[in-house]
Amino acid sequence: MKSRINFFTVPILLTLFRCATIVGGSNYTADVIVKDHPSAVITYKDQVKGSGVAFFKAKRSEANKFSVTVKEDGCKEQTINFTTRSFRGGAFVGTVIGWTGLISGIPIPWGVALDLATGALWKPNEKEPGIMKVDYKHYVYTINYTGCSARDSIANALPIK
Repeated sequence: MKSRINFFTVPILLTLFRCATIVGGSNYTADVIVKDHPSAVITYKDQVKGSGVAFFKAKRSEANKFSVTVKEDGCKEQTINFTTRSFRGGAFVGTVIGWTGLISGIPIPWGVALDLATGALWKPNEKEPGIMKVDYKHYVYTINYTGCSARDSIANALPIK
């Protein structure tokens, strides 16, 4: 009977306690939404990612250096910086419990080393204005584009007569 319990318990525990790199990865999906400006071009790391809305991968380790630029025709360019990140405490605990090995009887938390190296122990700080968590791998950044009024945006979208 005891071996049956272990047969089911061990796989369940291994799925619950995993390395943050395996579970959450070193990247997350960032959704950037420019409120009231559907034609504002969104640029991240010098690459155009979309207009009005963009979806792309961002590195967890750089969540405190997340910067996007928005620009709409006839309006000023604006760069928005997000400068804080949070530690994924639950992922850290799971890594320590599930991915610590023994070498000559000495516990070696090799999973922690891997997670720190990949940046998987970080996430965007949801307390920073404009950031909302969808799930552990998906965050929404809402941009308030002040370089262009909504009225200017509509006027720029109208065809010239």
